[in-house]
Amino acid sequence: MNNLADPLDTTLFKETENELGELVPYSVPVTAYPTRSGVIIVNSPGSGELKDGRENRWKNLGNHLQEQGLATLVTYNAPRPDFQVQLEWEPYSYRGASWNRLLIESLSHTIDWAIENAEEVCGDGSPVVYLTGFSSGGSAAGAVAYRYPNVKRLLLLSTYDSVGDLFYEGIANFTGDIYLLYGDEDPMAGHLAMMLRTGKFVARSFLVREAPQCGHRFDGEENTKLLTQAFHWAFEGDNSQPINK
Repeated sequence: MNNLADPLDTTLFKETENELGELVPYSVPVTAYPTRSGVIIVNSPGSGELKDGRENRWKNLGNHLQEQGLATLVTYNAPRPDFQVQLEWEPYSYRGASWNRLLIESLSHTIDWAIENAEEVCGDGSPVVYLTGFSSGGSAAGAVAYRYPNVKRLLLLSTYDSVGDLFYEGIANFTGDIYLLYGDEDPMAGHLAMMLRTGKFVARSFLVREAPQCGHRFDGEENTKLLTQAFHWAFEGDNSQPINK
């Protein structure tokens, strides 16, 4: 008999400013997969994904974590870029507002909602909170993690520095553990991994895995399994767990 709680769906209605100082309304759909684990993982999907993920991979992951009683996955999506206005300093925009800023704001609003509703979401009003993000979503997660002192672990998946300096400033100020998984056929994510290992952007605690024969999107059933495995690696405390195909 399946006694799992139904997913919690809500929509956050927010406003931001465009480059003319005009208010731009936007909405952030959110889904949580409730448990009584006392642990929340907030997931930031990539720019080409909705909250359920490509081929429902985040939805399936939320169900998996719920079935195992390991953590409550909270996933969302920012407004999709609409290209109505071409900004000089970034490729994406939404109604003339910076999409990078919208992505970061949307994630922050989702984290705030999850913490404010922690008792309902994970059965504990003072939960353990982890962050993860895929591609540009990982860039946003890196930018905001340090703002939340109770966030001790951050999992970056196929991450680029999409939000620019905000990402590196966030990583420099984050005192927790950073885990990174990327495919060996994804040179941009590999370059980011190198930057976080060395130089002025070096992360304080950094564990990295390179997935063989894998591109940026982690397409296919086997590569999707690697994403699930990465969550166990990063958030169950088993630093020795390999990434195998």
